[in-house]
Amino acid sequence: MNRTNFKFKLGLFIPGTLLTCAIANAQYTYEIEKPGRFIFVNELKKCVQNPKNDVVASVKNTNYLSEWIHQNCELLKEPKGFDANVSISGNLCNEDNTKAWNYGVQSYFNIVFNYFYLENNIHHTATGWSAHSTRFNINQPISLIATRFDEAEFKTGNPSHLQEPLEKALAHLKTYYRSLPILEEIAPGVRLYGANEGSWFTGNILVFNPNRPDIWSPVTVEEIMQAQLDYYQIKEEIDSIEQDVMLKEWAKMGFKPDADQMLSTSVYKELKKEFEAFSPDELKQMAYSASRENVSTINAKGQGMPVVKFNPDCWDKSLPTSAIQFISIEYRLASEAELEEFKQSNQGLTDYVGMFFNQLPVEKMNVLIQKK
Repeated sequence: MNRTNFKFKLGLFIPGTLLTCAIANAQYTYEIEKPGRFIFVNELKKCVQNPKNDVVASVKNTNYLSEWIHQNCELLKEPKGFDANVSISGNLCNEDNTKAWNYGVQSYFNIVFNYFYLENNIHHTATGWSAHSTRFNINQPISLIATRFDEAEFKTGNPSHLQEPLEKALAHLKTYYRSLPILEEIAPGVRLYGANEGSWFTGNILVFNPNRPDIWSPVTVEEIMQAQLDYYQIKEEIDSIEQDVMLKEWAKMGFKPDADQMLSTSVYKELKKEFEAFSPDELKQMAYSASRENVSTINAKGQGMPVVKFNPDCWDKSLPTSAIQFISIEYRLASEAELEEFKQSNQGLTDYVGMFFNQLPVEKMNVLIQKK
């Protein structure tokens, strides 16, 4: 697969376009030949509560990542037309660092292209929202490529005896995810997933140790259907009890609604019908989640997004938590025509983010993942 053939959608959200609209009357000249700098800054917040999360080691590892990108992307070797402000950020006390699906310390590797321009012959450097940027997620393998199955939580006032069963069923349901499909295995340990619908990105890159188990475990139709049924059976009981209470309150006020005025749709009953419509063979097939043609969204035909569970064995827990085990990137390539269209739409401004990804050798990024 030729990755340069992927297209991204212009005009959805381009900071330079917003800048143009906001100050259309200003006279700009972009200083594309002006030498810039490559600047690395540590913005990682320490965590005294958890000394295992070693900020020194985390910075050292990310500094190596920074220098590798610096040396392997021509755009950044000797910046021209911009300062490349590179930083590591994150909070080592982030509660996500202790979740069952996580092991490595989470952080962010940020690249901001602070481009140079003249406004009415006065030199400026773009900052804040007007500067273009991109970000790599460190040790966050699922954040860009999956959405969790989720439903309403227990609410204050719900029948108290059903709180524990509902929370248990919901916790189980939330262990399932809809994953974006794999578009290409670019290289061992470098995988291209699809982009979310409506996104202007080419896709999402995940860099990992190819010798470790995969991040996902497949899920059968029966598994995910049963998890939804378990939750909605309890939810229906809660709704039924609350409806009875409401009817009694209305009766005290002399109001008795007609049967057709009451909410009659039962998600649980609809799910049960769908479950029973699957054949024994279909129930054993890998589950996929498609658009809401049915209540469950589940099918056994390979349509839509694969349904999966996170596999904690993908982490190498013999390594320190500061080790970089996963890098995930919102990946945006740009063709020559798209680079030119960007420039035309933004008063001559260069699409540095598109140029960066065009030059980034993602197929070599596996060397950045720490192994034994």
